[in-house]
Amino acid sequence: MKRRRFIAGAVALSVTRTHANEKAALSGSRFTIGGDEFLLADVAAPPLYHLRNQQPAYFENARKDLSRLLRERIEISEMLPRNRWGVQQVKVTTGATTFQEKLVSRGSCRVLPQSDDHEFIRVLLALEAQARTAKRGLWAFPEYKLISADNAYPAIGDYALVEGTPQRAAKYGSRFFLNFDEDFRSDFTATATSARQRKWAKAGIDLTEYEGRKIRVRGWVEAINGPSIDLQHPLQIEVLDG
Repeated sequence: MKRRRFIAGAVALSVTRTHANEKAALSGSRFTIGGDEFLLADVAAPPLYHLRNQQPAYFENARKDLSRLLRERIEISEMLPRNRWGVQQVKVTTGATTFQEKLVSRGSCRVLPQSDDHEFIRVLLALEAQARTAKRGLWAFPEYKLISADNAYPAIGDYALVEGTPQRAAKYGSRFFLNFDEDFRSDFTATATSARQRKWAKAGIDLTEYEGRKIRVRGWVEAINGPSIDLQHPLQIEVLDG
């Protein structure tokens, strides 16, 4: 994975606090340093931009949490290419710990698997589970509760964690589908391109094995023949039945 490293705070930002290098948190996972905008990879905070044009629950708390962390001396590592809006997607380290770990542990962010660093993502998932059990941060709000696949319609337009048991796991055309009910036109579905499904199978992650097993799927929920999540990363799925 191509990496580019920046030093922010440890060098330039510790020397002077001019307008050109001020740090500002835009949300719980998005921030600026001078004229550059950054997004924390592998996590999702209550979003800055929302389809319903209203500030999500816990947004300001999460933003303030990131703002406090930005006062520390930090090192930034590029994790992923710039997204479609040109924002750099990064891991931020302060001392021996990343911002991602601190924010997920505090309940300011949920895990959004994106990078090839699966070990890092699994650490974040474990921290998220602890925060969720303790109802820390956003986990205390009903807006972020775990969603049942039987009632996923209210989650359309949001990032959500959906639990259920796929009734069918099969390829149709150019896509692979995990259907959570018999009526594929209205049920909750997790879907991946056939190319991704084949790639993951070669790596030992076979989506067909999830049929009949209780799983948790995380991602942005769209309205495509019912609520649907596009699988872009294998760790978007967690097996819950052992």
